[in-house]
Amino acid sequence: MKKLFIVAVVVLGAAFAKAQGAKIAKELRSYINAESSDEIIEVKDKTGKKHYVKSAKAKTAHHIGGTSTSNSTVVFDAFNAHPEWQDMSVIVDWTGSMYSYVGQVVRWHHVNKDKQLIHNMVLFNDGDDNTNRNGNGKTIGKTGGIYHPDHSDIDAFLKTVATAVDNGNGGDGPENDIEAILASQELCNGKKDFVLIADSSGIRDISLASQIKRPVHIIICDYVSDDYIQLAKITKGSITWPGGYTDYSGSNVCKKRHVHSHDVACAG
Repeated sequence: MKKLFIVAVVVLGAAFAKAQGAKIAKELRSYINAESSDEIIEVKDKTGKKHYVKSAKAKTAHHIGGTSTSNSTVVFDAFNAHPEWQDMSVIVDWTGSMYSYVGQVVRWHHVNKDKQLIHNMVLFNDGDDNTNRNGNGKTIGKTGGIYHPDHSDIDAFLKTVATAVDNGNGGDGPENDIEAILASQELCNGKKDFVLIADSSGIRDISLASQIKRPVHIIICDYVSDDYIQLAKITKGSITWPGGYTDYSGSNVCKKRHVHSHDVACAG
């Protein structure tokens, strides 16, 4: 009887996980397709050149994984403030707290298709849940849980998203950000700049950062931790967070709130 109970718990747990993936995918589809205003935003890049982008903010609130996307627009703010970020490799932390932010990435891309924002996308969840069950810990550089969704095909994209959710959320704090960036780098032969979207959990494999060949522009969705400052400095990239921005390229440093307005993000 005890064995039957354990089997039942495992089966129910697996069924819940799959239902969760489908639920997140459904919520993402609703958000990506949501009606938005036709507002055109004028922004300037670091050289002072003017760009015009469409606002991707939805008219009504949408909740993805229990988080209201409309209440936290740091991804939109960063893309709107940096129109020079085009044809990028976008890498997104795909653990539980981050579900709403990948929606912002894909929604912004589809609203502004002519801007050619994304070259390729990588999602990572720090090894799926299976890595935590083998008792051997996580191997730096080989943690896994890395997915390559097709951002240009919504159906294929959402299928990959659901699979990544079903397979787990890493299970602990630090994430395998660098492994995911290196996987993206291999896809584009190291010729694209990176946009990394993450939270402050920390970077498990920061020791591998020297292998990155291009700048990493980091969007932090809560607050900046030391690992991300180190990554931006090593790669001569930048960090955007709710309320500010710092450029580590050596040519410009500025801290200014990125908002949906006519403000210049960094005009120097």
